[in-house]
Order: sequence, then C-alpha cells, then structure tokens
Amino acid sequence: METEKMIISRKAVRQYSGQITDKQLHKILLAGNASPVGMGEYDNYRLTVIQNSEILNKMSGIYNAPTVIVVSAKDPDAMEDISAGAIAHNMELAAENQGLGANYNMSCVGSIPNQTLPTGFKGVFALTIGQTSEKFVPREVPMDRIKTNIVK
Repeated sequence: METEKMIISRKAVRQYSGQITDKQLHKILLAGNASPVGMGEYDNYRLTVIQNSEILNKMSGIYNAPTVIVVSAKDPDAMEDISAGAIAHNMELAAENQGLGANYNMSCVGSIPNQTLPTGFKGVFALTIGQTSEKFVPREVPMDRIKTNIVK
C-alpha cells in the first residue's frame, strides 16, 4: 500500500477474528525496531508481545485482541512517552499494511499482570492486534481538523 493512502485509510480496529501469524508479527516488530527514539537510546525500551490467553484474560480494555504488544521504558518521562508513541505508530502502520486490525491502547497498560514486563521497565503504550474483516479505505480528512499556523 502506498504511504499516503495507508495513512488516510488508518482506523482504530476493535473487533478481531483471529491470531496473527509469526511472519506478520516479525514485520510488525521490524517496524518497531526501525522507529526513532530520543537520543538513540534504544536500550531504554522493550517490546513485550503478549499472546498468552491467561495473561490477556486478566487485561482490561483490549477488545479480545489475540495479540497485545507493550512498549515499555526505563523510568519513562516525556521523551520516553513520545518515543513509545513513535514505536507504536510504526508497528500500527505495519500491521494495517498487512491488512491486520490494530488499535492504540494506553488504558490497558495499568492492567498488565505483574511479572509480565521485563524487570525495571514500565509499560508506556500498547497496541492491540489481530486478524480483522475490516476494510481499509481512504477517508476524507479535512485540512483544518488540526488548526495550523504557517510561519514563513
């Protein structure tokens, strides 16, 4: 899918019909690893892929997603929050480019069971992912949706 079309076709998917394949997961994780992070400090981040149904059943607000990828950071502050968002965004676009449903999810982070994330890391951002029957079609995006100032 071409980049511009993919961006204007993007949408939050909350209904999943099945698990993603290992090949699809690999492409999503590659996109996450290609993301920019503040000061290039990649060691301050971890990606945790949760596909274990016992753990998923303990999490709230994940819409029965079969896969949740959590972006966690050491001592997160504003820079780590922004970087985690960039990582999640790259992975979300990679998922939708494969026809998968995905949804940004920060509300579930507080419900991740203890011992799920690596020691010393705190969940910042999550992405719910799964197979979907949703179709991704370009939508009209008004240019004044976000007010813009141009300074020349």
